[in-house]
Amino acid sequence: MDKTMEKWFFMRPGFSTFRLEPDKHRQFLFGERDRQQRQVLLGALEEACYSREGHKAAVFGDYGRGKTHQCYNIMYEIERRSLPLVPVYIKCSAYKSKEPFASLFKEMILKHPSSELQRIAQGYQRLVQKKEAPPLQDIVRHEDIAHVMSTGLAAIAIEPVKNSMRWLGGEAKVEMGLIGTGLQSQLADSLEFGGVLRGLAHMFLTIDGKVPLYLVDEAERIQNVTNTDTYYSWVASLRELTEILSVAMVFLIGAKTRDELPTLFVLDEIVRRIGVTNYIEFTNPGSEDIEEFLVELLQTSIRKGDVPEPHRTALSPGALDSSLPEELRRIVDDDPEKLRCFPFEPDAFSEFVQQLSGGELSNKPSEVLIRLQKAAQRAMRNNKPTISSKIVDEINSEGF
Repeated sequence: MDKTMEKWFFMRPGFSTFRLEPDKHRQFLFGERDRQQRQVLLGALEEACYSREGHKAAVFGDYGRGKTHQCYNIMYEIERRSLPLVPVYIKCSAYKSKEPFASLFKEMILKHPSSELQRIAQGYQRLVQKKEAPPLQDIVRHEDIAHVMSTGLAAIAIEPVKNSMRWLGGEAKVEMGLIGTGLQSQLADSLEFGGVLRGLAHMFLTIDGKVPLYLVDEAERIQNVTNTDTYYSWVASLRELTEILSVAMVFLIGAKTRDELPTLFVLDEIVRRIGVTNYIEFTNPGSEDIEEFLVELLQTSIRKGDVPEPHRTALSPGALDSSLPEELRRIVDDDPEKLRCFPFEPDAFSEFVQQLSGGELSNKPSEVLIRLQKAAQRAMRNNKPTISSKIVDEINSEGF
């Protein structure tokens, strides 16, 4: 079938759909409001790096608000701006009531590339041998952890490195015979997790001059941990990790209001370590924000003039062509307002924005993209070059 969305709606190179995937489209962040929110968080992360410290934050907002996309965009901006941070993305699992903290901590360790940890461990050991850095025992204050970090992570072969990462993450029954004998079977205590992270952060700072940044997405799932003993183990572990100055941590939490935050994140001992002013709420957009989001998205993804300035560096040179395809010019009759609203007809565009901004469940970027994609597909199925009010109403009536 040669009937594709990119051809039907004259999309720029790099776009074949109106849906945005956080990983694939991480270089784009549409709407001035969302870019301002990103700048607040990214600015705080950068400022903390000036003193080689790690910023702590808790970002919360409605489900589908775009927190994951913000997260990936921040990682893109860190790379683009060459900030001294090592970003690591973790998506929380569906935790059970007795889920051990090691389930999260193991992800924090294993999401580092094994070759990267091998490189910094080998580099650090060379400095220790030359008396230019303190032994890891002085940093982590745990003999077994120091041994595994200095011997296992610095191994020449990659397999012992991977086994060491699993052991350091708190996994049980890891084959450690080649790394050392008499090691404890599993790390499970909050102080041990803190020692591991303190050692990694120290090596990153010493070798690369960078601070590790852990972006913990869907952290609302921590609320599922309800067993009393397990819960307090999580409290103690998070308290220990957020106390480490040379580690940055950002928790992204699905919560419509501050009152819906998981209990763990409103405990005084956790709030104090993250910082009251570092709890950032991503509120849902209003009608003006939704309209701006759509206009920017459509102007960036469709060949209808100049690309909006914030997105020019994110596109390939070939996608920056500002000329209008002749067929598109004919469809919009050289009318600036029709061109601005394309692929919608102007009245359909206004109605689309009104419907989205007026619903309790629809006023969020994820719903905007779902409905836009569905409306575009419906227009194509009906062999229509534009999205009409009739299509917009059809899509709206098919939901709740």
